[in-house]
Amino acid sequence: MKNKKEEKFYYISEVSKIVEVPPHIIRFWEKELSFIKPLRDQKGHRIYTEKDIEKINRVKFLVYNEGYKIKGAKKKLRENNKKENRKDMKKFLEDILQEIKEIKKCLQ
Repeated sequence: MKNKKEEKFYYISEVSKIVEVPPHIIRFWEKELSFIKPLRDQKGHRIYTEKDIEKINRVKFLVYNEGYKIKGAKKKLRENNKKENRKDMKKFLEDILQEIKEIKKCLQ
């Protein structure tokens, strides 16, 4: 059994430094982009995971480097997500097919 890596959490001030985007911009992106959903601690402060930081970095790249407006970035990320989901599904089905082939060999 593999040890699950301990997940690290970050407050918005830490995330802001990591991604080099002011906290108010991160909060704005949260309102506009439903896929950025940080957890909250007992005091209601936002706490982010590594995945959240990756998402914020993707938005930052599209907005700051590619020149997208937030609406365009949202659309682009939605399209990319669909492509990734298709790739994941294809890999999953290929793995199942391989397992079926191995079972079939054992039964012969």
